[in-house]
Order: sequence, then C-alpha cells, then structure tokens
Amino acid sequence: MARVPRRRRVAAALALVVAATCATSSSGHPLDPFHELVDDPATTVVRGPGSIAKQAEASSGSGAADAVAAAVDSWHADTRLTPLADVAPAREASHGREEDGGNADDAIEAIVSSKALGEPKPCAPCDGCSVDWAAASLAVSGSDLEGCRGHGACGVCEVDLRRINGTYGLKRLGDNVKVKRETGASAATVLRANGVFSASELLSAGLSAERATAASAVFETSATNASAREKGNASVSVPASPFVKFVCIPGLPRHGTECEPGVPTRAETRLVTNTESLQRLSDFCGLESISTRSWVARVVGTAPAGLPLDPWSVHPDPVPVNQTGIFSSPARGIALSALCSRPEEGPSVLESVPSHQVAQAAVFDFLFCAGDRHTQNVYVADDASITLIDNDNLLGEQVYKPESSAPESRACAISSLFLPGTMESWRLRRSKYCGNRLGTLDYRCHVGPSGEVALPLKLRTCLRFFAENDAETTANAFGLLERVYAETLRRRASDLLEQGLAEALRNAGLAEKKISDAASHERPVGKLWEELDEDGKAKMMAWRDSMWRPTEPAVCHGLVPDWSDAPHDWRRDKTFEGGEKSCDDTGAQIT
Repeated sequence: MARVPRRRRVAAALALVVAATCATSSSGHPLDPFHELVDDPATTVVRGPGSIAKQAEASSGSGAADAVAAAVDSWHADTRLTPLADVAPAREASHGREEDGGNADDAIEAIVSSKALGEPKPCAPCDGCSVDWAAASLAVSGSDLEGCRGHGACGVCEVDLRRINGTYGLKRLGDNVKVKRETGASAATVLRANGVFSASELLSAGLSAERATAASAVFETSATNASAREKGNASVSVPASPFVKFVCIPGLPRHGTECEPGVPTRAETRLVTNTESLQRLSDFCGLESISTRSWVARVVGTAPAGLPLDPWSVHPDPVPVNQTGIFSSPARGIALSALCSRPEEGPSVLESVPSHQVAQAAVFDFLFCAGDRHTQNVYVADDASITLIDNDNLLGEQVYKPESSAPESRACAISSLFLPGTMESWRLRRSKYCGNRLGTLDYRCHVGPSGEVALPLKLRTCLRFFAENDAETTANAFGLLERVYAETLRRRASDLLEQGLAEALRNAGLAEKKISDAASHERPVGKLWEELDEDGKAKMMAWRDSMWRPTEPAVCHGLVPDWSDAPHDWRRDKTFEGGEKSCDDTGAQIT
C-alpha cells in the first residue's frame, strides 16, 4: 500500500451512492422518474410527499407539513405502526432508549467495539482506512463453508475527498449518452476517496499507488479524461477509487442535519454498525459478490466547495472533515435510473442481465430485508452485470423505530425491484420506460412463474445457522444493532428453508399489508400529487408508506433467461426456458 503525501496509508474505499426515497418536483421524481410515472391512470403513483412536506415546512412554516404529519400519525396510531424516516435525525434527536426496549446509545457503541462477537478471520485486513476489496471478495469465494467475515479493524487516515457529480455512461450506449450523478435526497454526503485503491487491482493494472494517485488527480481535473474514466474506457488503466459516505459533516447542513466535529451522531453510529453487520452476514452466506463491499474508518480531509445541500442549493465553501466514513468498493457502470435515456439500447441491456445475478439479488434483498432497492440502487455495467449499492439501511434499519409504542410491529419492510409483491417491483411492472422492460428484473422471469429457487450449499448452511440458533446468538455473532433484527432474520431463514422463497416473501410482507389495508379504501387515485388537497395528501402518504403491493404475474415480454456460465443455477425447475411461449400477448408471464 503506497504512501500519499501528507496522508497516512490511504487505502480502499466505497461505491455507495445515495438513493432518493421521496421527491419534490412538479413533473415527477427528480432523481428516478420510474418511481412515479405509470401508464394505468387508475393506479397512478403520486410523487413522494415526505420531501414535499419538508420543503413546505422550510419555506412557509409548519402548516402543510404538520397537517400531513398529523394525519399520517393518526393512521399509524390505529395500527400501532410508525412511518418511514426520510433523513437522518439531527444530533439533538439522540437519546437513551432503555425504557422502550431498544439499545441505549452506549450499548450500541459497546457493540461496535466488542471483541466478543465470535468472528472468524477477516476476509481482508484494514490498514488505516484501506481494505483490498478485490482480495476480500476472492477470500469469500475461495473459503470453506464457515469462511471469513468482514474486514480487520480500521484506523484513521487522511483522504483527498473529491466531488462525484461528473457525467458518466456506458460504452455500449455511445459517447453522446451521458448523465450526471444524482445527489440523492437523504441527509448523507457521498464523496470520492481519491488516491485510495485496491492493492489487487493496482497489481493487475501494473501500477504503483503513487503513479495511480498522480494519474487519478489528472483525471479528476480533466473533464474529458474523467468522463472516459467514469465510463470504464479500456484506454484508461487507472483503477477506480471508491466512494465514502458521511452521515453528517459539521458545517455542511445537508437537508438540515447538524453535528459536531469528531462527535458521532446517533444516526451515524447506527448506520456504521449496520454496515459492518451486513458485510459479515453477506460474507457468511456467500451472497457478497452481488453487492459492493463496505467497511468503516475515521476520515480526515476537506470536503470540496459546491456540495449540494438539497436538490436546489449548494454549499459555497470547502468544509473540514474529521468524521467516521462508510467506505464501499466502486460499482461498475451506471445506475438503472440512467439506463433508459436511450430507449432503443436500454431494453437490450436489461435483456442481457445474467439470470443468476437477478436471482442472487432477489435472495440478498429478501434475506437481508432491503426496503429501498429502486433503480438508483442497482448499477449495470457494459457487460450487463449488476451490482447492488447503498446497503447501510438493510436488516430493518430503514423502518424500525425502537422508541415507538410497538417497535417490533415494523421490524422489517422489504421493497425491491427484484421481488414481486413489494412497492419497487410494483412500480416497475407498470413503468413505460425502457419499453416496459424494467419489469423483466422480477426474479420470476429468470427462474419461472412458481418463484421457487434452488439454494447454494453455502447459503443453505447459513440459513440453517440463523434458523437453529436463538436471536441472541446470531446478534452477538454478527454484531447486530437490535435483537429484533436477528429475530426477523431467523423467521425469514426458516421460511425460506421450509416453505420456499415465494411463500417466505408473502409471510414477510404481512405486516406491511396491514398498513396498506388501513389506508387502501381512502387513498385517492388518478391524480398527481399537486392536484390533491391536504387530506388527500395525508391519505396518499399513509398508503404509500407501506412496502406491500399486490403480487401480480411478472411482465417478462418473452425474456429468455441467460444461465450460461452461471456459477450456480438458481432454478428449481431446470426445464424453465422462458421465451415467447411463457408469456401472453400482453407480455405477462403465464402462471
């Protein structure tokens, strides 16, 4: 690992791109239009009220926002459930939670520093803040059934932090198809950790860290070269640097967040712990290859001027950073949300996505409770391979509220574009973008209409561990934030082993269905958000808060699954071949 001037051994990093959960544009979702625009006016999904309520509160006082919040609270008071949080809480929101059954802040910190988690060897060491993520992935794939988990403990390092809002694209779509990176609607800030590399990738490229760092700096200051590098141009030999995510940066009040230099917020501590737990879990279950690798380290540096505070404004000055960062290996290609900028080429890319990756992504999102797997949180490369990003809110962290009157009533809410019966899949099934081909990422288009999958040996072994051990054992072994996360993981693992993925997914969605049922008869249909009155907005927000949607036949459009060169064939029914004969004249899969 090379030395960077005035830095301690800087090393590997993260490709964690922030995804939007709500929207505030008059013409649709400003970051991911596939969320909102559908062809069937009777089932039109209106734009995200959460961020709109916040905008109204900031610009004109509490009025509209309070009306929406009060109405939503009343809905959830009846069902003893709590709505989703849009942004990380400010530092003042941190408080002890022993009385309501959740971990107190000091208990969470004890989890972070505990030496008694029962972990085996790490998949790669961490030097300062540097992890060789490529070597770590190889260690997982080449290990025995017990295998390695996570990474060694990281320290502190100085990092050259750069903005990531340049243009990017895919070579197969042509040089004229470039999009800007989305800034995201969450409160976190994502930057590039310039000069941080995977040692294995440097060796493969025949570069020293010093040479790669110098070349990287040139690329970052040249619009032409930076664009070529972002596209993965074969003539550019410098490996990509990772990204680093900060839950809060002092002096950078993104979406109104506040924090003190070097002082962790409650939101930061929880996401940091959750990130490390998820990496251990995905390594243990052999599912890590579908996602970016993530780790955590203390970062000292300077956030550049011009960082967005929200979708409408930027911060004019550089800001010093001395905070914990969530690193992740870089994801190749572009987000699915950018793919359909070329309607002709976009569908061809979707039809080429390897089927084993779609099935693996579906199981990953189900088992680890992904509640926000929309088109910005999936990257697709030139070879049509996919990578899942932005995973720090999994395991139930997105919706679980320990301070609520009935916290365990909403401990996991799954929503993934790969999984039918969830909000994100339901949206894409109706989307007109990419010729309505985004729905082909429903995993049933690749394994068959039954939705049953054949589980790899390593995954079955890990599922048995979760199913056969009590929640405390699992929570301690993987450092989980809350015991309830281990309890729901145990139920999902047991259901997946005993009942299959289709039925396990239905079981996991029952709590969310209760939220939907409570509001389904009241929600307005056939209108845009700005056409609703305050009562209609509140009712729509309450219904939209649920991650459950009806399970309908997959819209596969005659897709022929690609199982060639698959490391594992996930099909339970090996005779399923897809194609035109498997769909009706509307493109829906025949069940």
